[in-house]
Amino acid sequence: MLRENEIQFIQENLHRDPVAIALETAKYPDLSIPVLVGQIKARQKLKDKMPHWVANEKVFFPPSLALEQSSSEETAHFKASLLHGKVVDLTGGMGLDSYAFAQAGSVVDYIERQEELAKITTYNHTILKAGNIQHHTGDSIKWLSACAELFDFIYIDPARRDGAGNKVVQLQDCEPNALKLINYINDKTSLLIKTSPLLDLDRATKELQGVEKIYIVCVKNEVKELLFLKTPQSTEDPSIEVIELSQVNTLLFKGQKSTESASICDFGPISNYLYEPHSGVLKAGFFKSVAKGLRKIATNTHLYTSEDLHTNFAGKSFEVLAEGPLEKKWIYSVLPGQQANISTRNFPIKADEIRKKTQLKDGGEFTLFAFRDQANKNKVVLAKKIS
Repeated sequence: MLRENEIQFIQENLHRDPVAIALETAKYPDLSIPVLVGQIKARQKLKDKMPHWVANEKVFFPPSLALEQSSSEETAHFKASLLHGKVVDLTGGMGLDSYAFAQAGSVVDYIERQEELAKITTYNHTILKAGNIQHHTGDSIKWLSACAELFDFIYIDPARRDGAGNKVVQLQDCEPNALKLINYINDKTSLLIKTSPLLDLDRATKELQGVEKIYIVCVKNEVKELLFLKTPQSTEDPSIEVIELSQVNTLLFKGQKSTESASICDFGPISNYLYEPHSGVLKAGFFKSVAKGLRKIATNTHLYTSEDLHTNFAGKSFEVLAEGPLEKKWIYSVLPGQQANISTRNFPIKADEIRKKTQLKDGGEFTLFAFRDQANKNKVVLAKKIS
């Protein structure tokens, strides 16, 4: 896909501004500068998301839309740990997930309906020595319905844009519609679906007629993917696991909605320590079960407190330094320096407005929390993060 002189040009200009390179097209009449600029932009954008692929000089990156929805290497390898045996990837795309499945030992059938994208991926898999992958081009649902083989796992990452290019979230709005695959699940075959982080867990579980597990996959406190595993053991009260890939022990928290509903939560005013739940825990809706041994600030304020430090909380822990009004004079009197993170929970104004009002610089080891308590009163707390 790339000639030696093109590879050399990309590597020599990898750290330059792509716009500046594009303006120099006339200097390189023998090179397709727009194509090479696209490759440089892709490598700059993906150096953290796909470091192994970017490190290979011969890898050719497809158009930006294919890159947009692609997994990261971290999340792809996590998914590969869930699958085994014979796997069909119905939404092959640029092939990062298929690559990870094959590298983990699975036998993979890759299917992509866009012929040019399938060609690029086949080339990249060859360059990267991906493993046991068979490549197919065409409509994946039709391919699957005509296939006589049984698979251990069907994997699908539906396109989350409609015909007009607008982003969509619901399963039936994505392409292909994952709900059409329910009838393929049997004692031999399971289904793993990757979805938008915005998808409602309860609604998706009901639409899928139950699932066995839901994985909320996070990297550095940001929800990256939702994974729904549908098997013959599926239920409408599945186990929900919050996965944090930046930790050595990636399982951060697990529970079920039935346990959450039955949990009883104590409420109380701010004490010596304050706790902010991980974003994956909030996505799971574990607002009460995460608070074991703690007091919640208010029903709709997802912050927690305790007199003694709890070191195993699924989120961030802080030492409370001061409590007072949302007034610049008071804040400056208790805050060392004029720098702090700002976090709002169930509060009438947003963090950006508070920052504008207080003129605090962003970052540092201190956080200003603004929230409503159980009596529906506005409160402000200055706290220091505990490592």
